[in-house]
Amino acid sequence: MKQRWMSEIKYLAIFLVLCVVAASVAAGTKAEIPKTVPVPSGKFANFNKVTRLVIIPPYRNLRIKPGDSANFSVKIKNPTDKDVLITPKVVISPYSENAINSSWISFDKQKFTLKAKKEAEINVTVKVPEDVEKGYYFCSIAFTNDTFPVTTPYGIPRYVNVLHLSVNVWIPPSVRIGPRYISDVVQSGKSYEYTVRIVNTANRSFTLHPELTSQEYPSIYTTPLSKNSVKIEAPSTIPPHSGVSVKIKVSVPETAKGVLNGIINLNINDPGLDKWSQQVTLNLRVFTQPAKPFVKLIRVDNASKLTIKVSTGINLNIMGAEIPVPLFYGTGNFKQSRANVSVNIVSPSGAVKVKPKTIERLVVTTGGISPPWEETGGIYKVVAASKTKIYSIKNPENGVWKLEITPENCFGFSVEVDIE
Repeated sequence: MKQRWMSEIKYLAIFLVLCVVAASVAAGTKAEIPKTVPVPSGKFANFNKVTRLVIIPPYRNLRIKPGDSANFSVKIKNPTDKDVLITPKVVISPYSENAINSSWISFDKQKFTLKAKKEAEINVTVKVPEDVEKGYYFCSIAFTNDTFPVTTPYGIPRYVNVLHLSVNVWIPPSVRIGPRYISDVVQSGKSYEYTVRIVNTANRSFTLHPELTSQEYPSIYTTPLSKNSVKIEAPSTIPPHSGVSVKIKVSVPETAKGVLNGIINLNINDPGLDKWSQQVTLNLRVFTQPAKPFVKLIRVDNASKLTIKVSTGINLNIMGAEIPVPLFYGTGNFKQSRANVSVNIVSPSGAVKVKPKTIERLVVTTGGISPPWEETGGIYKVVAASKTKIYSIKNPENGVWKLEITPENCFGFSVEVDIE
């Protein structure tokens, strides 16, 4: 108590000196500044006595299953001119929620002297007990007793020569889910069905209770799907070494517009699955059929051939480079074939019947992020598609031609006119 009272007196003396200097400057007089300013004794005075070592690595992240262990080495360099006593120990922050228990960690060297300008290695072993819950755990490992100065009476010591350790206690999931993201183009008033495949690779069964929820952080640009619009059919259990299907039936409301969004929590009691890894996200873009077609007028004068190309894919020219813009992404169930355009060609004399040449373009991937992919719907996934219709007319009639284009289940199209 006496030491704390003396420290407060010294701080008050410094404050009075600064006040005198400030008052002298304001009055236009020259103040005599003391050549030395008193520095409080105690922990501040010991700052220069702190020994800084080089700890390699300063941070370490591990992933360990309950009941397993992992080990790593730490290099300690002593760049100073004096010997340093190394005493490794586990330091737990009082504010840490998931702290690593000191019993998890052991060192091959408990106490030794590191000579000046020398370096040494310590092997650290981390063993996670079998009854530890899944999650992230943290602690620090201090190799000396040196601490930074503490400015408050109730300050918590901060060790100088430390390694910060985080351990991800994890349980390998036994259940595979796919697809977890379903994107589609839908129309108001119609119904659609999607299938999610769930494969159990374990020797035990798991329960399954899917339910529709909304986004935790809803967007102003999307509309949440209601439980009246979504019907889910699924078994209540997933037998060992087998797969089941979850059928999601969506009835799009007549008044729906924009993007419909929903999250289906599968609620599988697999301890290896967290909340986010067993969610299926629905993003459905509502296509509204335009009441009138897009119209383009074409002037033809003494041409030998008129070629019209209409495609559901778009290439944007950005800084001289052709960048393809996908207009449709599907779930891999070949629903992309719904994207289409209806084309009507009218010559100066009337409508012209021309059979187009159709080119279909698919973007196919051979898997996803959770192998084996073939267990959840096949190894091949169609992630984008476009159709191009090519109309060729020889010796077109002179005059103004009219091109009428109506999109069907696509949000854009490209038009190319070639007059020879």
